[in-house]
Amino acid sequence: MIRARFYTAAEDCRPVEWPIPYPYWQSGFSEDATIIVAFVDNEEQLLEFWPEAYDIESEEVDRVEFTERFPKPDWYEVAT
Repeated sequence: MIRARFYTAAEDCRPVEWPIPYPYWQSGFSEDATIIVAFVDNEEQLLEFWPEAYDIESEEVDRVEFTERFPKPDWYEVAT
């Protein structure tokens, strides 16, 4: 799994397919884009959900971690 930070020029930053397996957050804005942080299996999966993503930065992680800035979304259920 990776934690990815990327930009999208789309005004609607939701993924193009639903449901998705892991959470994502609208993290901020640049002059002409929305900044998204998302957990996905790999960059190929990221591009399935956000085909317009660019400037992708990612790091491998072992699990989804929530923080005060990136809290657990109400819709997200951890698979057991």
